[in-house]
Amino acid sequence: MDGDKSFGMTKEIADWLMWSNEIKDIIVVGISYGQGMDAWWSRRARDYTHCNDTVTAKGWFKSTGGADNFLKFMKNELFPAINKNYRTNQDSATIMGISFGGMLSSYVLFTQPELFNGYIIIAPPLSWNYKSIFKLETEYFSNHKELNKTVYIAYGTLDDKDLIINPTDEFIKNIKMHNYIGLNFVPQIFEGETHISVYSTALTNGLKTIFKR
Repeated sequence: MDGDKSFGMTKEIADWLMWSNEIKDIIVVGISYGQGMDAWWSRRARDYTHCNDTVTAKGWFKSTGGADNFLKFMKNELFPAINKNYRTNQDSATIMGISFGGMLSSYVLFTQPELFNGYIIIAPPLSWNYKSIFKLETEYFSNHKELNKTVYIAYGTLDDKDLIINPTDEFIKNIKMHNYIGLNFVPQIFEGETHISVYSTALTNGLKTIFKR
């Protein structure tokens, strides 16, 4: 996610880790809009959110709740293009996102988990719309006791407590309590890191978790 801002950093971190044999060889795919920062900021809010938020973010963004359309694009257009033009291992596909991108990754995990094998979730605002992601996780667990995925989730201790830290802690607690069969679940908390500064550190550790040699 957020290829307009983070593709360069993600690629360079992955290159270093591959060069030092700390992770397997991977292909980094950045999804961007290519129309400047204003377009990126507004469209990520539209595409990375699974519903509107009538409480926390009311009036913050012009358009939200477009995640399902965005996932259709990924499944029907992006995946076929990547798999056609590059040497891929589709069984190791991983989604990575921070903030809204992390919330989108959480949404995919409990609505269309078959799309990815690995999930790197960084600082997700799980307070969104009365913690609606929690309801989706509960619904998923009521019908599925297995979740054969690797999930890495992280945040920094200097992040916002109400928007990020407290709901993420609760989310982690719920997933551990449900004890999904086959789930490799790796939560990590970074002391002294903010919502933004945690990104590179969590990304590095997430890649090493998902793609460890």
